[in-house]
Amino acid sequence: MSRYSITLCLLAGCAASNLEEKPGPRGLRANDHMVMANREDTRAEEISHWPDQRPGADGAVPIGVWRGTWDTVAEHRRNAQAHRGAAAQLEAEYQEACGDSSHAQVSVSPLVRFGVGGSAIPGGTLVLLSPDAGPPDKLLAAMRCHRAWMMLGRTGMDDCPLDLPGLHVSARGDANGIELSITIDDPSLVNELRRRAEHDLEAAQHGMH
Repeated sequence: MSRYSITLCLLAGCAASNLEEKPGPRGLRANDHMVMANREDTRAEEISHWPDQRPGADGAVPIGVWRGTWDTVAEHRRNAQAHRGAAAQLEAEYQEACGDSSHAQVSVSPLVRFGVGGSAIPGGTLVLLSPDAGPPDKLLAAMRCHRAWMMLGRTGMDDCPLDLPGLHVSARGDANGIELSITIDDPSLVNELRRRAEHDLEAAQHGMH
C-alpha cells in the first residue's frame, strides 16, 4: 500500500441556540429539534384556546383607546417549522454521508474500531490506526458517517472526539498503519479532545466495538 496524505476539516455542524436546553458540542441534535418543534406546537395550541376576559376582548375598542396585536401563536408555529426543518436537514446529511450502511457500521467510530495507540501533539492529539482503517477515502467516509450519525441524537457519544466542533484531521499511512492527526480550533478544548481520544483508544484496546 503506497503512502498517502490527506487533510479534512470538520467544523461545527449547527449554529448555537438560545433555547433553554443545553445543546451538544455541535448544537441541537435532530431529536432535540423534534422535541422543541412539538413543544412549540403545543404552546401555540394552548395560546390559541385561551379565552381573553379583558374589557373589550370582543373586538370593541373604547373611544380614545388604541390597541395593537402580536400574534404569538404564529410565532410559535414558525419556530416549530424551523425546528422540523433543522431536523430534516440533519437527517438528509446523515443519508448523504452513510447511505444504507448498517447500524453496526455507523455507530462505532473508526478510532474505536481501528485504534492501536496515540500521543499528544501541539493543539491536539495523534491517533495511530491499524492499516485496516484505510485507504484514505474509506477512512474519511467512515469518519463523516459516524459524525453525521451522532447528530441524529444517539446517546452514549459524550466521549467521542469526532463530536467536537472545529476539528482538523490529517491522515498519513502505509502498509504498517495510519497516523491520524487531530487538532481543534478552540484552545480551551484541546485537553477535552485528548481526553476523548484516550477514551476511544481504551475502548479499542478492550474490544468495545
